[in-house]
Amino acid sequence: MFDSRWGYLVAAIFLVICLVLGIGLAAWYAPQPVIGVVRFEDVIDFNTATELINLLEAARDDGRVAGVAMEILSPGGLATSSESAFYTMLKLREEKPLVVAIDGLAVSGGYYMAVAGNRIYAPSSSYVGNVGTRGPRPSDPAISPDELSSGPFKLSGGDRFDRIQQLELVKEAFVGNVVHQRSNAELNPLTIDAATVAEARIYLGSEAVAVGLVDAEGGISDAIAAAAELAGVDNYQVVNLREFLDMVPEAPPTPEIAASVTRMMNSAPPDAVFLLDSRMALPQAAAASDLDKQLMRLRNVDPATLSATYRPLETAPPTAGD
Repeated sequence: MFDSRWGYLVAAIFLVICLVLGIGLAAWYAPQPVIGVVRFEDVIDFNTATELINLLEAARDDGRVAGVAMEILSPGGLATSSESAFYTMLKLREEKPLVVAIDGLAVSGGYYMAVAGNRIYAPSSSYVGNVGTRGPRPSDPAISPDELSSGPFKLSGGDRFDRIQQLELVKEAFVGNVVHQRSNAELNPLTIDAATVAEARIYLGSEAVAVGLVDAEGGISDAIAAAAELAGVDNYQVVNLREFLDMVPEAPPTPEIAASVTRMMNSAPPDAVFLLDSRMALPQAAAASDLDKQLMRLRNVDPATLSATYRPLETAPPTAGD
């Protein structure tokens, strides 16, 4: 009787030891959750936005990735590409934490992408904001001596007032998304109104924190820690997301791209920014009838005054920072 009880006790102890060892080995060999780090350092165009979108979609679908920390250094770029990246980042954020760190410069389209993050960190000396759009100087259609067209706007796409209205709509979408995202920020909500945001000012990082365009001063290490915190993971691995998902671009940025980035960064100060007519009512988007009335009033403005308001630009498509 005594021996049998000792036998049961030894067997029970042995089973407990095996169970503890099994749990320990499972924890040791189980893959750690991953916080993926991605750096975007470029002008935003179709190619760069598409590469980023594909990467973020892959991260969203990969169960090993618990969260993403994204570092942005960008002067902006095409409005359509910036907006596409913004919505892709929002979809990722719906499923996994996405925290942004600004590295020196995230203005216009670069900031458009940043506001999709759960949080935004930026150094105090960085440049942030410049929420607005720009485009070529509008002109009325003219008869081409070398071509015939089936309609008055076939060659130009519309008159100058159509282009002004279209740029106004792009601006309103940009401003509206920024105001909505930052007004609902948990850490440091926006404290300025939409009309002030639409002035397209460039803020220092410390100023951006003060008005709620950025959550806190910091960098990529803060973004990584915040992504892990929001994901609820303590033991995690930090990886280069492109390498981890085997999505490294085939070639590094060319000297031409680097020169383009430099040119756009040099054009970032407010006096080089194409500002739309800011007399439209904000924060709500103006009704179409109100916008038509405003455009009709502009028809009666002295052309010299109008040309001073709208500066000629070289780039054709609307941009969210060029």
